[in-house]
Amino acid sequence: MKKIFQYLMMLTVSLMATSCYYDEMPPEPEIPIPDVVSYSKDIQPLWNQDCISCHSPGTAAPDLTSANSYLALTKNNKYVIPGNAAGSVLHKSLIWDGAMPMPTIVKWSDSKIALVDKWINDGALNN
Repeated sequence: MKKIFQYLMMLTVSLMATSCYYDEMPPEPEIPIPDVVSYSKDIQPLWNQDCISCHSPGTAAPDLTSANSYLALTKNNKYVIPGNAAGSVLHKSLIWDGAMPMPTIVKWSDSKIALVDKWINDGALNN
């Protein structure tokens, strides 16, 4: 009986030791960048997916809900400078360089950032 217990303990410990590892997260799929970036079809879904849990009415500014996001981002060039992604606070936040890093948990993929940058560089239109 004692031997069976020892074998079971060894088996349990070895299974636990070999099963404890961390896989890398699979890379996010690349987001194709269209010739004309639509705010409502391409950009707002990004906010809906990753941002509005913290950026909604009564929470952290800017309000990124569908009804308010465009004006909140572009009013007085506070977060977005149309035609100048590199100078925009939004861009700096997304690349985690020189502004509050957003999103705060996991940095966005390069393709998501490139999509937002293209929208800004193309004039940050409300289309």
